[in-house]
Amino acid sequence: MDFSDITGSVTNFVENYGWYFLLSTVVGFYLYNVHLKERIKEYMKWKSEQEYSAKYHKDPDLLERRLNAQQAYADKLQEKYNREAAEHKKNVEEKEAQKRENLLNKLQGKGGAKLGSSSKPDYNPLMGAGTSGGYRPPKKSCCKKGGGCG
Repeated sequence: MDFSDITGSVTNFVENYGWYFLLSTVVGFYLYNVHLKERIKEYMKWKSEQEYSAKYHKDPDLLERRLNAQQAYADKLQEKYNREAAEHKKNVEEKEAQKRENLLNKLQGKGGAKLGSSSKPDYNPLMGAGTSGGYRPPKKSCCKKGGGCG
């Protein structure tokens, strides 16, 4: 058989049966995704459970060692979590104590602040904004409502 004979037979098959082949491929993918995929997953899960139970049925000490290792790991994680939680709590308490101390020092140094007083002695909010531009009214326009001046 020659290469041209093979390509000719493949071309002939595609010309005659291409749509049937495409349709059967699409239907096959649909059936696989809708029906077979879940059943295959369930079978694989069942099979792994059977292997697991057979493995530990033969050697019960293996199951006990595995459970002890899991418990030791969980205890280790819990201990780490408790240690980190205690450190965090200590840090939060230190920050709160430092805030309280700063506030007490600030209040003791001033002798109490009056309501509405500012750290700037020459500040008067009614005198204008000083560095900012302040309020400027909008420019008047020659256009009336919907005048369409552009």
